[in-house]
Amino acid sequence: MNAPAPAAATPDLLGELAFRLCTAVRPVPGHATLLDALAREGGPEFAPRVSRGGWFRPGRLLDADGRCVAEDAHGWLEQAWAEADEDADALADRLCGQGYRITRDQGVTHYLVAPYGKRPAEYLQLEVEELQEASSHELDCGEGIDSIETLLDRPDGLPPPAPIGRPRYSFRRLTDVAAWTERIAAQAGKPAPVLRFLDEWARASAGQQRHFCDHWVLALSEHLDRYRQTRYGAVPVAAHAPSWQGADDARGTELAQQLHDFDRAAGYGFAWYFHMVSGRRVPRSLPPKVYADLQEDLAYLPQRDLALVTGWVTEPYSI
Repeated sequence: MNAPAPAAATPDLLGELAFRLCTAVRPVPGHATLLDALAREGGPEFAPRVSRGGWFRPGRLLDADGRCVAEDAHGWLEQAWAEADEDADALADRLCGQGYRITRDQGVTHYLVAPYGKRPAEYLQLEVEELQEASSHELDCGEGIDSIETLLDRPDGLPPPAPIGRPRYSFRRLTDVAAWTERIAAQAGKPAPVLRFLDEWARASAGQQRHFCDHWVLALSEHLDRYRQTRYGAVPVAAHAPSWQGADDARGTELAQQLHDFDRAAGYGFAWYFHMVSGRRVPRSLPPKVYADLQEDLAYLPQRDLALVTGWVTEPYSI
C-alpha cells in the first residue's frame, strides 16, 4: 500500500519552497539543479514530464541607453495611456522618438510530477516557467496609436529578438491534482470529460501498468462564470504522442497489429484509445471497427479495454 508523501498534505509549504528555489537556481537541461535542491530541502522526488514552449509575454521598458524605465512594460504603458486620457497624439508626443524599447519574456512551461498514490489523480504537479528575456522592438508611433497593444505588438520583418541576460526560472504553481479534480467533481452541471478520462485510465490496461502521470499531465484552468463562481477545468496533455500510421480500411488481425504498434510506440497498453479521446491524433473511427470485430468474435483486446470501447461506442466523448 502506497502511503501519501508528506508533502502532499502540505502543498502550500512545498509551493513556498519551490518558489524560493526557483529564484535561487539557474535552469539547466533536465532541471537537475532544481530537482536536487528540492530533494535536499525534503521535497518529494519530482520528475520532468512535459515542456510546452513557443509563448511569450511583454517584459520591461528600456530607454535608449538600455536602462530600465519599468519592470512591467504593459502596466507602465497602460498608466501612460490613462494619463494621456487615451489621446493617441498626446501619448505619441510623450513616448515616440525617445528610443524606448520593449523587451519580451520568451517562455517554456515545464511540468514536473511526483506521484504519491496509485489512483490516476494522486500526484503533485509542479509547473515552472523557464524565461529568457529578449529585446523585442523599439516603440514606433509612425502609424499612430489606437491601443496599448499597438505599441506592444512586434512589427513584422524584424530580425529575431536578441537574448538579454541568462535564462531564469519562475514558479507558476504547485497542485495536488486529486484535490483539483475533487473541485471539478463538486461543480454543478454536466460531469467534466476529464473525470471520465481519469476513471477510464484506472480501469484500463494502461492504469494497471503505469501511473497516469508517467505519460500525461493536466493543463489546469480556472475562470469566473456569469454568476461570479470559480469554475475549474483540466485537459490531458500527453508527454509523448506517436503518429498514427494505420490504414483506414484495416480490420481484424491487421487492425489489431496497428493498435499494438501504436501502443508500443507510446510505451503502454491501450494508448491508442486515450490519444483518440484527448485529441485528433488517432481516428475516432477506430472504436466502432474494434466493436464490430468484437461482435464477430475477434476479441484482440483485454476484457477491461473492450468494456471501455463498448462504452465509448454507446456514449462517445472527447476532450
